[in-house]
Amino acid sequence: MWSGLSAASRRARCLVSPAVSRQPLRTPCLVDSCAGLGSLDSISASPCLLQSRSFHFPRSNWFPWRTRLIHDRQAALRKKRHILPRKTDPEERPIFYKKEDGNGLAFREKDLRIGMKRLLDYARLIRGRQLQDGIDWVESVARMKSEPILKMMQDAMQECSNKYKLDPARLFIFDAQPQRGKFVRELKKHARGNFGIIRRPRNYFMIRVREMPLEEFFHRIYVFNKVPRSMASDMRLALHQNRVSPQMRKEWAPYLSAHTRQRHRMELKWLDSTRQFDYYQARREWMQRYKSNLLRASAEAREARGLTPLPMAE
Repeated sequence: MWSGLSAASRRARCLVSPAVSRQPLRTPCLVDSCAGLGSLDSISASPCLLQSRSFHFPRSNWFPWRTRLIHDRQAALRKKRHILPRKTDPEERPIFYKKEDGNGLAFREKDLRIGMKRLLDYARLIRGRQLQDGIDWVESVARMKSEPILKMMQDAMQECSNKYKLDPARLFIFDAQPQRGKFVRELKKHARGNFGIIRRPRNYFMIRVREMPLEEFFHRIYVFNKVPRSMASDMRLALHQNRVSPQMRKEWAPYLSAHTRQRHRMELKWLDSTRQFDYYQARREWMQRYKSNLLRASAEAREARGLTPLPMAE
């Protein structure tokens, strides 16, 4: 088959003259060339119809050992992206925490009229993302069947923020899984008095949300630089609408866009390689600024009433 395709592509290249093949092609070339043609000879002589296209090579020979090599290389690249302290300080809090620390919240939606295959797609789409990012992703799918899942995630955001007083920026979906439910049998009438039995699924979908600790959130956002899309887009929109001062462009540089994030990671790598980056000191300063930003609204309201600001919680 490959020899036949290559021979056909060689014949197509031979039919086009060198002078014509060196000319750049325009987008409406096919429409312009076929507009006033009346014979097959003139159509076959058109350079647009005889232009050879590049051959699509399928992903063949994708053996398990080759897949394992690719996964190992990806894991090495992810490990290289981290910057860890050179000396562990026992007085400092750890960087990573267990996901099953008992502080997670579970939310489940019942009697979903969606099959398990589609629910698995939704689970893969939102697992490991920030809760607001997961809401934006499911909403961008624009499917009517996704409305119950979207409503469940929005209710989870409201409940975590209002009832449990959790930080919405640090809410992450660490587990999302569908659960098989019952089937509802219905009759469907056919012609000539016949009927059939239809089995419609009623499945479950559960997400587990946790508030990421501030130390781990610092490492994910500032060091590993995996910024949620909703956070970056809100920052860019605030700068575009002049809702913040231009000074924030410099402070938000590690989070704004892919270009600024890459420059930030390169700068951190250079500071770490030249022994100028103190991980724990940078984390303490970043956490102090983050907590002050969280208390800024309440502090300004108390100052307007002539009250002293609340002390910052550790």
